[in-house]
Amino acid sequence: MFRSALASLALVALSLGPVQASIAESWYVASDADSVHLVLGVPDTDEASLDISCQPGSGEVTVRSFIGSNGLLSGEDAEIRLEGLRTRASFPGKALANDESGGIDVEGHGPLAALEGIVKSARPFSLIVKGARHIISPAGMADPYMTFAEVCAKP
Repeated sequence: MFRSALASLALVALSLGPVQASIAESWYVASDADSVHLVLGVPDTDEASLDISCQPGSGEVTVRSFIGSNGLLSGEDAEIRLEGLRTRASFPGKALANDESGGIDVEGHGPLAALEGIVKSARPFSLIVKGARHIISPAGMADPYMTFAEVCAKP
């Protein structure tokens, strides 16, 4: 009896499957009317952890984190940091309300060149904002970054 009850429970658990499938993020390049984006997210959705954008030929980037924060209010000065084992890039900016998540995200600005050390290290790095940290794999980042950097670099 005990074995049949366990077998029944196992069968029910297997038939239910996972409640929500985990979809892996990847690096990709996207564009809109006046900017190009290097995104760590799920292609063809609005789901992303990081969006780095530029106006072509500007040499400057806007870095937007979508991991939330803790202790920031919309409009406050804030900073996004990308930190690897031996490299760091900082992008000062502002905290912004995220209407979809109800949280506070951060948008920063800086030179395209600040990203180079992070990409060249080819090692995992952290996306850090006040009260939040997200570990990011550089796997699959090199080729999209090269395309992005070519478009964004000053002529």
